[in-house]
Amino acid sequence: MTPKTTFPYAILAAATLAIMCSPAPTATLPAEPESTTAVTHSVAPAAAPAPAASEVVCRANYDFCVEVNGAYPPDARFFVAETRGKFLVDIPSQSKSVLIDLPTRRAVSVPRDNIKPAGADGVVRVANPGLAGAPAYALQIEGPVLRFQADAAKVRVLKVTERAAQVGPITIEALAADRPEYREGMKAYRPDPVAIEALKKSRKPIEIEAYFATWCSHCKVYMPKLLRVMQDAGNPDIKLTLVGVPKNFGNEPGPWQGKSIQNIPAIMIRYEGRELTRLSAHEGAVPEVDLATLLSAIK
Repeated sequence: MTPKTTFPYAILAAATLAIMCSPAPTATLPAEPESTTAVTHSVAPAAAPAPAASEVVCRANYDFCVEVNGAYPPDARFFVAETRGKFLVDIPSQSKSVLIDLPTRRAVSVPRDNIKPAGADGVVRVANPGLAGAPAYALQIEGPVLRFQADAAKVRVLKVTERAAQVGPITIEALAADRPEYREGMKAYRPDPVAIEALKKSRKPIEIEAYFATWCSHCKVYMPKLLRVMQDAGNPDIKLTLVGVPKNFGNEPGPWQGKSIQNIPAIMIRYEGRELTRLSAHEGAVPEVDLATLLSAIK
């Protein structure tokens, strides 16, 4: 049995990805790091000035998501503070911001006017985090899951891969709107401009069938790159079909059946009605270069 791990160490371990995702993997809790130095350095912006004692600097973290009353507000964000043991939950659409303090097991309400962007993408400064008289709520820690109730809002913070899976066909737009980790991954990726230009100019009609899973940490790394490439190429001759698969896709009926899918993501390239090849989807893969190379080889 895997030992129970406290929440801060789960954040560090969430960045470690499996080489490939396979049907119904066994979930295990991450182990603690040997020192706390790595935790601090993983969340602190490199060039940020030292914060004043009356503020907390936080960086957005998309390995975790925020659930409110069983739903996932699209604008809800989870932040990791430079100060060890502190986290910020910000839900602008519900005018709710809460600073989590793990050592005291409290979630303290923060006025939204006290939260200011710090210049760098995804970094905010929280002024007067210990405001006297601010409403505070009891915090429950269940392994890598945080739970508290702020007035009528029942809030959970959990790994994005633990959300209910997106199953079946979905568009790029719908996936990006529903899953911040995919949306932000697309924003962060910078495709090779030469390869993108080649994809824009290609007039060879191909179809891409992409089978992926929102519960798969490897898909979380690769798929935003592929989606960004498709957006930037904007070529109607390159068609993409996105299909989310369940954890036990090997035993569940669906469009993934009969495709000899052993691991995901599975990126199938079809030309003139037949499957030509499958793109390599390892962590360092560059989908735009792979696609451009493939198209240049088609005669």
